[in-house]
Amino acid sequence: MASANSRPTPRRPLGGGVRLVSSKLHLWVGLALGLVLVVLSVTGSALVFRHEVDRALNPGLLRVEPAGAPAPLAAAVGAAERAAGADVRLVRLPRQPGHALEAWLTDGRQAYVDPYRADVLGLRGTEEGAMNVLFALHAELLGGTTGGLVVGAIGLLTLLLAATGLVLWWPARFRWGRLRRALAVEWKKGPWRLNYDLHQAGGFWTAAFLVVVAATGSALIYYQATGSILNAATRSEAPPPPPTVGPAEAALAPGVLDGALATARRVLPDAEPTFVTPPTSEGAPLAVRLKTPEEWHPNGRSYVYLAPATGRVLRVDDAREAPAGARVLHLAYPLHIGAFGGGWVRVLYVLLGLSPAVLSVTGTLIWYRRWRRRHRQLGGTTPARRAVPARPPGPVRHVGV
Repeated sequence: MASANSRPTPRRPLGGGVRLVSSKLHLWVGLALGLVLVVLSVTGSALVFRHEVDRALNPGLLRVEPAGAPAPLAAAVGAAERAAGADVRLVRLPRQPGHALEAWLTDGRQAYVDPYRADVLGLRGTEEGAMNVLFALHAELLGGTTGGLVVGAIGLLTLLLAATGLVLWWPARFRWGRLRRALAVEWKKGPWRLNYDLHQAGGFWTAAFLVVVAATGSALIYYQATGSILNAATRSEAPPPPPTVGPAEAALAPGVLDGALATARRVLPDAEPTFVTPPTSEGAPLAVRLKTPEEWHPNGRSYVYLAPATGRVLRVDDAREAPAGARVLHLAYPLHIGAFGGGWVRVLYVLLGLSPAVLSVTGTLIWYRRWRRRHRQLGGTTPARRAVPARPPGPVRHVGV
């Protein structure tokens, strides 16, 4: 039986151990990734309108004056190869009449060609120009393939931050009033309260967005592994690799390049060609990439493969008929950049894309305030206590004079 003076043991909140582990993980992972998340957040928002901004900054390189029918594609590719002294490995077709044709070269540069006059407007490296630098910083932290793998790992850790943040956001002892307070931001109760609410409530309201962009970003970097996981989860077969051609049909014949576009449009009449890939290795086919109206992907994921020497159709991959795992994976890129639902979705992506930066800054300030308060408590002086004798002194004896 408990004594009368004993105090009842306080009840720990439900899931206290989970909250403690979540708190430690959220704190240290957040502090470790804080600066990198700010960089990825700001660059990601800036890249939502990447092509529009790039054309505005480089009109002489990326804009042309339409003049009747476009020149043959073979003429534009030939002009790019002569100007650069390198082979063309990929052609990005103009999306609008006033856009330049982009020829990606085997030496890593890009040639910009007037599609109407087949004149080369200029050459640029993949990390030259403001938007290209921002893209390299966002996708690879300017570190090439290794930097890209690091960014993918950061995306996975961001999922951990979102999960642990939601655990900490949920009130330890559930009350509807506490839940409502956790969803609101108090704007008039001082800067520290505002900072705390922006982190707590802001983290909740942007959690879904953070999960989507972090998961899709990592999926794009670990593309093959993600595809294998999705194929296993959906019990679907992996898409077959591109077909190959024999030596008799391997050399690109004159006229086949332009005929390939006409053939692709005929095979998929409701699709629009977006890229053309000339054969650059032994046995490689000529490929035309297309976008069907049903696809969210801005570049499309449908392909028509042809024999380079004859233009014979080797295979047609319609994205609408792809296996389930591949169709899910095709959504990663448009979901990551907001390429669906029109311009308002992209504007929303610009604003929400800054949320990791806001959460990193506010979370760091919350930690700093608590650290400073604890440091002051440990480093301050404790008031001296008044000495108390072990036992009260006895009566004073008066000795005679």
